[in-house]
Amino acid sequence: MDEPTRKRAPLWFKLGSAVTACAAIFFVFRHVDMSDLVRTFHHAHPGWLLVSIAFYGIVFPPSAWRWHLMLRLTGNAVHFGATFTMSLIGHFFYTLLFGVAGGDLAKSALYASWYQLPLPEILAAAPLDRLLGFGGLIIFIILSFSLAAWNGAFFQLNTSSLHISTAWILITLVLIGLAVALFMKFGRIPGVAKWLQALRFSLAQMMVSKSIVLQGVACGFLVQVGLAGSLALSLQAVSHTEIPWGQLLWTFPIICIISAVPFTVAGLGFREGAALSLLGLYGISPADAVAASLLTLVGRLAWAAVGGMVLWKERQFQTKSRPLPRTISVIIPTYNEAQCLPETIHHARAIPEVSEIIVVDGGSKDGTREVAAALGCKVMQCAPGRGGQMRLGAAQASGDIVLLLHADTWLSANAGRAAISCLRDVHVAGGGFWKQFRAAPALLLGSRLKCAIRLYLGRRILGDQTMFFRRETLESVGGVPDMPLMEEFELCRRLRRVGRIALAESTVLTSARRFTRRGVIRTYLLMWRVTWRYRLGASPQELRKLYEQP
Repeated sequence: MDEPTRKRAPLWFKLGSAVTACAAIFFVFRHVDMSDLVRTFHHAHPGWLLVSIAFYGIVFPPSAWRWHLMLRLTGNAVHFGATFTMSLIGHFFYTLLFGVAGGDLAKSALYASWYQLPLPEILAAAPLDRLLGFGGLIIFIILSFSLAAWNGAFFQLNTSSLHISTAWILITLVLIGLAVALFMKFGRIPGVAKWLQALRFSLAQMMVSKSIVLQGVACGFLVQVGLAGSLALSLQAVSHTEIPWGQLLWTFPIICIISAVPFTVAGLGFREGAALSLLGLYGISPADAVAASLLTLVGRLAWAAVGGMVLWKERQFQTKSRPLPRTISVIIPTYNEAQCLPETIHHARAIPEVSEIIVVDGGSKDGTREVAAALGCKVMQCAPGRGGQMRLGAAQASGDIVLLLHADTWLSANAGRAAISCLRDVHVAGGGFWKQFRAAPALLLGSRLKCAIRLYLGRRILGDQTMFFRRETLESVGGVPDMPLMEEFELCRRLRRVGRIALAESTVLTSARRFTRRGVIRTYLLMWRVTWRYRLGASPQELRKLYEQP
């Protein structure tokens, strides 16, 4: 496709979408008394509207995670924060550009451009994402139809309230014809063979992973709950009569499906027409049905505005060019770790991107330094204190990335690639990995959830999650703090001044020995006590004495 044709294609999409929306709105308002509609808006409950807009927001985390799962399959997941950010931006594209089809294309193209990833592989994730979403939709439809039937929704339908069915069939046929014509004229994109190859590979990967399929379908179901719930709350905002909720249940997913047809402007006209036709079957007045639908549009536009602001802000960061790191220096602080060290180094050596391993010992008496030297590590020694040891090792590192590894933590084989992919986001100042405990007691289950809560609510990660940074970024924040304890807290605080903190798409396995030695509950209580005393101003030296008490 030549350059002039590329420039004309979006114009045709926009023109077709605008014409379709205008036609749909024309047919809708032929069946609504405008004075009744104005009166309905005037008496609407603003509180319910705000709840409706907020409820629409629950759509984004599951939809982002579903897309993230597919990006993982293609090997192009940067980090979940980047996927979530792009999902908000994608909603902006969906709403103001060409619906789902054009929005997915625009979102994928931007993701590939910002993070220097192959566009055909990013595009391959989109149909798989929608496929899982469709699975969640089918489950939601079955459940909503079943509950509606249980409440007698289909026994006495008021079919006389069904509006403009012939007109909507005509508009739908025109829309399908327009979509086919536009695709035939402008849909031949370069790299289609690579896209199909990536799609087949990812589909094969997805089919053998029950966990991914189940997670994706569950996310699709939650997305439908958010969409339907937002519409229901908007209806509650405008209606002043009793609403037969049990019977209406089946109409909400159908309205959402119709409003999501491709090549529309935020589903404008189609959502209103579907609401007018279907809600009217159960005595909802035309004014209430159309008003509820338009209020739902207000919610979509509000979140689209959020996505637009995120796009504006994020673009300031991602347009800056930085060379992609290639090599990793692993820094391991030790103190009497001769028993744990060999397995830890074995896992680190298995990572192709690791160029050197520096062991900084704090005066071990069990031969730790000799073990490290025998395993080919660069060995250094200094006074005990994890922060000071890591600071010394990081200062000697030559790799593009400095990775701080605890002596009892095992890296996964894909950790190097995951760290580099995470740093494709040029606004990431530092990162870590998801964490699981080896041979963990039941009270230590759920570590991944705790990692997410710690990052997205507390904006920090722990040292046993294996922190990593570009070497120049670490130097710019003053290196690793020379502290005997809580050095990761201080380091995260410094990093937040220059960028964001993220979790790479890999999981480390760490020892549960400190929990089994003291007891899980007792250890957690001690950690919380140390954390809060640090926040209240206690010195790291004082906290170290508290932490090392038997």
